[in-house]
Amino acid sequence: MSDARILDAIDSPADLKILTNEELAILAREIREEIVRVTSCTGGHVASSLGAVEIILAAQSLLDCPHDKLVFDVGHQAYAHKMITGRLAQFETLRTYGGLSGFPKPDESPYDVHPSGHASDSLSVALGLAKARDLNGGTEKIV
Repeated sequence: MSDARILDAIDSPADLKILTNEELAILAREIREEIVRVTSCTGGHVASSLGAVEIILAAQSLLDCPHDKLVFDVGHQAYAHKMITGRLAQFETLRTYGGLSGFPKPDESPYDVHPSGHASDSLSVALGLAKARDLNGGTEKIV
């Protein structure tokens, strides 16, 4: 049996598009294992991130991010998002000084649309992004 993980082969959401449903299910398990492994050392918002794994994988499989915009209601949900958007190697630094933020952070990644934290402001942010898109004649989806 190989020690290779599907997760280790994911560099961007585009990589999800070639996975089968079975492979996506395995990837979801690997992501959960990584969340538990890392947060047992660094702390973090475990439950909300564990509960959002399939939602993030489904959304990122269907969208064309970062062109399309995925807005999180609360940033606690974003750990899987961080892993599949090129930050797996740094995930062990989550919530540590100089490490990855515990929340989406636009200056950390072009995939992070809005620095969502505890505010639950996704509807107003998404509406603003959609209005700006329409005024600029854009085509991106806002989710």
